[in-house]
Amino acid sequence: MTRCDGLGALSSSLLVRCAVVLFVAAIFLAVPSVGGAVTSGGPVALAANRQLGLAGHRIGHVFVIVLENESAKSTFEDPSSAPYLAKTLRSRGAYLENYYAIGHFSADNYIAMISGQAPNPQTQADCVQGYDNFVQTGTPVAGQVVGSGCVYPQSVQTIGNQLSEVGLTWKGYMQDMGNDPAREPSRCAHPAVGAKDNAFVAVPGDGYVTRHDPFVYFHAIIDDAAYCDAHVVPLGSPLGKATSGASGPASGLATDLRSLQTTPNFSFIVPNVCNDGHDFPCINQRSGPSAIADIEGFLKTWVPLITRSAAFKKDGLLVITFDEGSTSDSSACCHEPSGPNTNAPGLSGPGGGRTGALLISPFIKGGTVTARTYNHYSLLASIEQNFGVSRLGYAAGAPVFGKDIFH
Repeated sequence: MTRCDGLGALSSSLLVRCAVVLFVAAIFLAVPSVGGAVTSGGPVALAANRQLGLAGHRIGHVFVIVLENESAKSTFEDPSSAPYLAKTLRSRGAYLENYYAIGHFSADNYIAMISGQAPNPQTQADCVQGYDNFVQTGTPVAGQVVGSGCVYPQSVQTIGNQLSEVGLTWKGYMQDMGNDPAREPSRCAHPAVGAKDNAFVAVPGDGYVTRHDPFVYFHAIIDDAAYCDAHVVPLGSPLGKATSGASGPASGLATDLRSLQTTPNFSFIVPNVCNDGHDFPCINQRSGPSAIADIEGFLKTWVPLITRSAAFKKDGLLVITFDEGSTSDSSACCHEPSGPNTNAPGLSGPGGGRTGALLISPFIKGGTVTARTYNHYSLLASIEQNFGVSRLGYAAGAPVFGKDIFH
């Protein structure tokens, strides 16, 4: 059977065969409605309009790095404290100065990035009370399940499920996952449903926290253990050293970047809670002089590995953003909807504040700045449009990255 999940490495004849396969699939598979985050159990098909790419560019490999709890002013716009972000990287990409988080605190933002699901009372509290099932209390509205809880029902899909259904590849790379095998396994790490989350905060030597790993909040992923183990993996060493744990050895991002064939089409990269700037001083490792310094140290290691890879050079896009802004900033953009499960996604306001975002790609001119408004739902919508799948949840109404960014 022809595999079409590594298009960059296929011969011209196989590319033709894959194109035919996907075209036929687009005709015969049931196509969910736009914004349909909740499916009836059928496959996630190609989007009804089958529009591929962004601003005329077909991006084959998307990398997303999510950092923590900083406003745009303190990072992308502060060259004195964040010179790598504000000067070096901005000179190589497009800065989205009016990019916004969709809520407070962490979990709801991460979940929105991959599913389009809006905050609910438990995800707004980072599921501190426990890793509980989402309890539905009403009929789905605008692609949103109605109710409250942490682990979404099987019917709620993610970008990972969508990509798998159309033969594309993805991985969530979680730094430190499995460092302490007595605490969590090295793949698909999450508590038992209904149990307390023992990986809610860092411990010495292990900075993985469940609330920063959005993929494990969906039964559509965790109910298939083999599927989850294959896709939610440790970040690994920048030297490519395999990580061992209770679930067996797993290669990391650095190893996967060594060839087009092994680089996923979509990579969602989460540093540990020291390197993402969440904790300062840090518990799991020695801190730098500031949280921003810890962030910049991580980026200086991993951004060059990504941008020097064959996959990135061929057709890559790197997105760097923060889950939420300052807790005092609950501003929003893009007519972000409130509800159906909370009236204030940002707890004290409509959103999660202005975080900014930086996009780097061979298709982007360095030093670009755009004032157009985008948010986490835009990120999901843009990835979905690029890969030709339908939009989930509130991504359906979000603006997509456009010609203001790409040359």
